[in-house]
Amino acid sequence: MTGIAAALSSKLEFDYDFEHFFPQNDPDLEFFLEYRKIYENDNDYVLISIGNKEGIFNANFLKKAAKFSNELENLDHVESVISPTQIKQPIFTAFGFIEVPLLHINDSSKYAADKIRIQKSKEYIGTLFSKDLTAIGIVVHNSQIITKKASDELLLNIETLFEKYHFDEVHFAGKIRGQKEYLTKMKKELIVFLSISVFLIIIFLSISFRSVFGVVVPIATVLIAIICVLGVMQLFGKSLDVMTTLLPTILFVVGMSDAVHILNKYTEELRNGHQKIKAIKITFKEVGWATLLTSITTAVGFITLMMVSIKPIQEFGLYTAIGVLIAFVIAILFLPALLSLIKPPKIAQKPHAQSFWRSILSVSFLMVLKHPKRIIAVYLGIIIVSAIGLSKLTINYHLLEDLSESNPLQQDFRFFENEYEGIRPFEMSIAVAKKDATIFDYEVMQQMDKTQTYLQQQYGVGFIFSPVSLVKLINKSIHGGSSEYYHFPKNKATYKKVIKKLQHPSLKKELTKIINPNNKQCRFTGKMDDVGSKKATELNQEFQTYFNNNIDSSLINYKMTGTALLVDKNNEFLAVNMITGLSIAFLLIALIIGFLFKSVRMALISLVPNFVPLIIIAGLMGFIGHSINMSTSIIFTIAFGIAVDDTIHFLSKFKIEQNKNLSFIYALKRTYLSTGKAIVLTTLILCGGFLSLIFSDFKSTFLIGVYVSTTLFVAVITDLVLLPVLLMMTKKKHS
Repeated sequence: MTGIAAALSSKLEFDYDFEHFFPQNDPDLEFFLEYRKIYENDNDYVLISIGNKEGIFNANFLKKAAKFSNELENLDHVESVISPTQIKQPIFTAFGFIEVPLLHINDSSKYAADKIRIQKSKEYIGTLFSKDLTAIGIVVHNSQIITKKASDELLLNIETLFEKYHFDEVHFAGKIRGQKEYLTKMKKELIVFLSISVFLIIIFLSISFRSVFGVVVPIATVLIAIICVLGVMQLFGKSLDVMTTLLPTILFVVGMSDAVHILNKYTEELRNGHQKIKAIKITFKEVGWATLLTSITTAVGFITLMMVSIKPIQEFGLYTAIGVLIAFVIAILFLPALLSLIKPPKIAQKPHAQSFWRSILSVSFLMVLKHPKRIIAVYLGIIIVSAIGLSKLTINYHLLEDLSESNPLQQDFRFFENEYEGIRPFEMSIAVAKKDATIFDYEVMQQMDKTQTYLQQQYGVGFIFSPVSLVKLINKSIHGGSSEYYHFPKNKATYKKVIKKLQHPSLKKELTKIINPNNKQCRFTGKMDDVGSKKATELNQEFQTYFNNNIDSSLINYKMTGTALLVDKNNEFLAVNMITGLSIAFLLIALIIGFLFKSVRMALISLVPNFVPLIIIAGLMGFIGHSINMSTSIIFTIAFGIAVDDTIHFLSKFKIEQNKNLSFIYALKRTYLSTGKAIVLTTLILCGGFLSLIFSDFKSTFLIGVYVSTTLFVAVITDLVLLPVLLMMTKKKHS
């Protein structure tokens, strides 16, 4: 089975499609898909900035930039190139239509005049020229919905051109570069995380079991499970993406928990004098049942991610849940077969190893018995403080926030924010509301001009390409190209002249990019700073208020759209879905435990020690200033699904001891001493495995490693300190 799975998993491919993170079955997504059929996809472009140390108004630089732009245009998978070296300004004169180059590249005597004219032309600064005029900006529109293969080819060709021309300063950004950056890091990190996890876990296992047996057996068990689930993914045509890249590491550390609990109990029974087969039977009678429960509850925790309407997170939850159950099946079948065939480990003959743990746990247990009220008071205090931090927690997301500030792509991203008008796409659809009107009606265009003015001055969008922009451009062109006339016509008579000139054949292509065929709908498109989803939501609300109070809705209406809006919407969904998913996970796990233990009291007790760590971590995130977003939202689900395992092992053992007709305190003590070692060991292993994620270049993966490890550490302390106190309190109430 492992051989077949290995053959399948070797064919797994890596994929990073940004659009997979759009909310599924969402009206805004459906609108955007139709919208881009009319116009174009708003993120199929590459922004390039090339600079020169001596300034851009330099003959050698401009000639080189012109050749570079021409070569860009001839690359495969490029649809169009917008470069200041190619742009010609339309001028309508008494003698007819002429086009004047924006830059007189071959006539250096006109450079000074070009510079003055460009400085006065606000539509060019921050779009085609950097704000300090030390670099020129080029926009490359690539094939729509470009494939990964074509994307890689285009990126390679662009980078080859950079090497050919040797500009003093080059910056570029776009989907094709981001996709390549993420995929490269994903491949690297998959190997790195798994290697570090294996290394750390080998150390923990070596210290804990002090034998080759205690290291090789659990690792072999878990690696088989990982290979099998990767084979299942390939069987169903699933690729590895930014989420499922974490799956092998998570399965490795989670699956290790089952193996360690089983091996720990097995060696304990051997020390108690039982023969090998008898020890195996006792182990799987007592620990096997608890391991089944923990596998089910962990799988339930991950399966609740299916409620999130984002495909990569749904698939991550599904395949991780499948992996957890596969790991259990392999542990319950492979381990007893293996243990029955090999000699008992030598550590079973070393009672001093057990006495070390018993002495530590005995001291801890006595402390719990002596200070139950203090423990409750401390935890109440921690919960109150955490609740304050929780109130500071916000939902927010920035594009490329996963990348560190030292990452070259992130640095280029910041450059475009500082020197140009930003890189976050802005898209808005304007529709004519009046039945017999069109986009070109004077009153309609006036309302759109007011809308565009607000968007640029208050909302923060840079240069907007829209019908209004074309009207301003034509108004400028009929006044000799003077920058003073780059504004909306001040009277209807001038506007009629503009509209007449707007029908010129040279402008037809530009019109089709932003106005639909029936002239009833148009596109406002631009770029802005990456203000984050929280600020963007506030800006949208403020714009809605402005529109309602200042724009005639009987003439036009609007709808925000675009990839950035859909990503922002994901964060809202995730916050709601996270709470809903966790609530369902809590309920299902409570029902499972309540049913199996036939006790509502046990169901409630099982939840408290796992609810407290989540509150503490949420409070910590609030105080530190980390936001809830697409990546960090799954921290709570992962942590809860795993942390509850220790509680179940503790309660299962406690039930077994009580069934032996032991006194309450004695049964609790035997549970504490027996299970305590196993849950501490598994927690250390889990923490070690998740801490491997802190070496990630992705911020979200780093935070998952830090916060899940912290949650598990807090959870095991709570299980050893608070859980026994809760059990004693319920005993007193029922006495």
